[in-house]
Amino acid sequence: MQYWLKHVRHWAGGILEERITSMRVGRSLSILTIAAALALAPLSAATAQQADQPPVLRPAAAALNNPLEPGTYPGDNASGPVVVVFSNSSFTDPLEEDWDIATVLLPGASQMRVTDGGDASAATWTSILAGADVLVLPEGANWDIGGTSAISDAALEIIRTWVSAGRVIVGTGSYTHGAIVSELTGQDFTVEFGNNDSNGPWQRVSGDEALTAELPNGNYTGGLEDYSLFSDDQKALITPLYFSAANDNLGMGSFAIGTGAYIYLAYDWFPDVDELVDGVRDAWNGALGISAGAVPPEVVGGPQLAATGGEAAPSVALGAISLLLLGALALAVSSSRRRVTA
Repeated sequence: MQYWLKHVRHWAGGILEERITSMRVGRSLSILTIAAALALAPLSAATAQQADQPPVLRPAAAALNNPLEPGTYPGDNASGPVVVVFSNSSFTDPLEEDWDIATVLLPGASQMRVTDGGDASAATWTSILAGADVLVLPEGANWDIGGTSAISDAALEIIRTWVSAGRVIVGTGSYTHGAIVSELTGQDFTVEFGNNDSNGPWQRVSGDEALTAELPNGNYTGGLEDYSLFSDDQKALITPLYFSAANDNLGMGSFAIGTGAYIYLAYDWFPDVDELVDGVRDAWNGALGISAGAVPPEVVGGPQLAATGGEAAPSVALGAISLLLLGALALAVSSSRRRVTA
């Protein structure tokens, strides 16, 4: 149901009918369109990018299979983080969002692990997260009380311990992150994640200055509404990164979990042809890469990151994400990177 509700947002009216009747053809074309746009993005961005826009991340040298398949893939940045991407067709979209996200992050990662959760056990998730720095959860509806076929309750405790020790979870798109964020933070955010809408654009209010000054609204960007009405206890756990004062809406924020964090990005990486060429996807790709600490040494339009990302020591290579998460979390992430690369 979640998947089709999202399609209604993307393909309203007559476009929805056309989408349904030509699904197989449309999916094939969307793959080609995305691949072409990723290849051409650096060239288009170099000619159109303004000073405050984010770095445009290059596609990885080695293409990932599409649909995205479980496995371990070498990244292009030896000093980058180990990134785990959750991709399971029962919860996410391996053909579209998952593939888009993984393709953006692979060039800045030292290694990428794609997992469908296996048997959902604690043992499996212990193995999945061993030595990893970042876990990416597209969509969000991957765990609920009682566990799921991909993440059991016991596995979630493994994830809790892992992220609390200074690691990072990045959640993208959709408003179904409420259950897992609530469980991991100890505060009930189910209503807040269920009460969102596409009403950006959002302005940066904190975080790494390499982030663009503004994140644009897209075809589907589920910001969290009525932020001013969040309780003091809820706000105490959140570092707002992008906020729309006009709409009282949080477009991107970091939820503290121990010395780690769950970073929520409102944007849904569902294919949209216009957003591949009008700068919307580039802006959110930049935010995604910095959130995951996976910005490659060579980027277009990102001299600050390029200067620190190539030859720097491992603790400096994650400088962008350290600034993003602030305070104690910054020290924890830096420490985690040194252990992984030692």
